Amino acid sequence: MKSLLQILLLSIFIPIFGNAQDEKPAAIERACPSVFSFNKNKQTYSFRYASNHPIAEQNKKIKHLVIYIHGARRNGLDYYEWGEKAVNAAKKNDETLFISPQFNSEKDLEDHKHDNKHLFWTNNNWRVGDESVSSKNRKMQESFSSFSLIDSMIARACNKKLFPKLKKITIVGHSAGGQFVSRYVGMTPMPNIFTRYKFNFIVMNPSSYMYLDDRRPVKTEMGLTFIKPDTTGCSSFNDYPRGMEKLNPYAAKIGVETIKQQFLNRDVAFILGEKDVNMNDSSLDKSCGGNLQGRFRLERGQFFYEYLQLYSNKKKIHQIKTVPNVAHDGDKMVNSKAALWFMFRI
Repeated sequence: MKSLLQILLLSIFIPIFGNAQDEKPAAIERACPSVFSFNKNKQTYSFRYASNHPIAEQNKKIKHLVIYIHGARRNGLDYYEWGEKAVNAAKKNDETLFISPQFNSEKDLEDHKHDNKHLFWTNNNWRVGDESVSSKNRKMQESFSSFSLIDSMIARACNKKLFPKLKKITIVGHSAGGQFVSRYVGMTPMPNIFTRYKFNFIVMNPSSYMYLDDRRPVKTEMGLTFIKPDTTGCSSFNDYPRGMEKLNPYAAKIGVETIKQQFLNRDVAFILGEKDVNMNDSSLDKSCGGNLQGRFRLERGQFFYEYLQLYSNKKKIHQIKTVPNVAHDGDKMVNSKAALWFMFRI
């Protein structure tokens, strides 16, 4: 398994050159204060994060690692502050290592004058585990999947010399971060490598889901069913990240069947905002493949959960909760009763 970890964390991908595209927002307002660095082939690479405790200093009180993945605005520091409120509400600050990473665009790095060791992505493709990229102004010798960076962060926290009492690892994501977690759960090898820890994953209000085959929700006179839909003009509907075809490099190394089994058998909770029903939301996936999953985020989440039960043998696969009177809000979602329960069992 050690060799698998090395392959996943340090695989050499062909750098992608070109001008990095500006995403919305044009750049982040605030940068996370801390830098996570690692070396490959005598080169140092970095990405930013915020945390409530140092991640490179021994702490014998830490029992629980929680990582909260930000949305498309790449506002990792906001997500850190929202999540920190949840940790404090649970009265778990001393025993919880809480981290929010930040996956930047090139413009983010330029505006905040970060050095050329920092990794970056275009089109917010970090949310589905795609590789970091290179540009004329910021040439990178290597590229790394955003999933592999979270793997690296988890691996560092699992160093028993640093956190000897660590027992549980929770990965949470909202919006684009929910897209991240909903794919990552089926792909990461971390639960198989670090078997002494309990892992759970919390997916909140993603714009789309990764279906495990070519069936999609279709409403009929008999009710909701899942069949292969009419995909005229939408031949890519089942391509990754909305399906299991044409996987990206990180996913392809794991393989379709392993992804399916890991996704179905790991500890996953879906938390949906009751009022996350805006069909015109600018960040909603309005592609033909996205629209085949439902009209808005709440419906897409409900449909996907029902779809997963097609794989069930009597026992429900995963858990789902709806947060009353909340729309698309990463603060209210992570501080909801449902999130506090799935994170801290309070």
